[in-house]
Amino acid sequence: MKLIIRGEWLGNANTLLLFSLICTTCISVTLTQGQQKVNEKICKELPAPKFLLPKQLPLTALASFQGSGNTWVRQILAGATGYKTGDIYLSYGDDEYPEFSSAHNDSVLAIKTHTFSASSSDDFQFRRALVIARHPLDALYSEFNRVYGGNKTGYAEKLHLVNTDGSLTWKWDTWMTHITSWIDFYKYWIKVFPGKAYIIYYNNLKHRTFSELEGAIRFLGLEPDYVRLNCTIEFPKPAYFKRTNTPPPVDKKTLFRFSISKADKAIGIFKQLIFSEFGAESETYKRFNLDISVKDLL
Repeated sequence: MKLIIRGEWLGNANTLLLFSLICTTCISVTLTQGQQKVNEKICKELPAPKFLLPKQLPLTALASFQGSGNTWVRQILAGATGYKTGDIYLSYGDDEYPEFSSAHNDSVLAIKTHTFSASSSDDFQFRRALVIARHPLDALYSEFNRVYGGNKTGYAEKLHLVNTDGSLTWKWDTWMTHITSWIDFYKYWIKVFPGKAYIIYYNNLKHRTFSELEGAIRFLGLEPDYVRLNCTIEFPKPAYFKRTNTPPPVDKKTLFRFSISKADKAIGIFKQLIFSEFGAESETYKRFNLDISVKDLL
């Protein structure tokens, strides 16, 4: 049988490629879903994220423990959906970054928060939550750098981490006690929070971006715009606050030697929470991924 395949870019929101199959029966097939190559020109011409209509979607938290990549998730989530994200901390004005707004109402897709108490979430009347989960040591190290490095893109200096005799500083030892706060955060959002929650695993988002984003978008009640979704992945904008300078020359095994067992215990509690609240057959449990980025620790 003679078969000729022609591909044509359509450029609308939900149709990626039209394949015309010319054969004895002249069959036409349109692919409407999935991860595909996209045209860079079309990606560059996509409109900037906009506000939602009033009451278009329920008020949604984008909840994360500090240092878990909330700002980066806001950026790619807004890019993939075409809707702005908000912030209870009023971190950025509406004109600073197209994906961000200082709004914390239903005009934005999801609202950044690090809170983990009923009184705090009730203040904003969240009805559901996207919850970002990152390995506790990665999250704590990232947040330590933000606090002691002076800003979101800096690293703490070596003197903040280790003393001249090689022992760990009081600052760092004290900081690592926040592993208990890490698990308290997830106990609240997974078990106590009365609304529905969708877990975004940070490592999955880094390495399996398409499926992790697609799942989050469907949880939000939106039909994925596969042009925007694929553009966000194939032609990503630089992360606004990515660390680009050199980290301090500190051996990570030394830095985390007293914290690994505590972190492993916290992760075990987290996994049990996922099991008890979602079930072993759930996608949430099957997607579980809290690997640490510092591979030489393992």
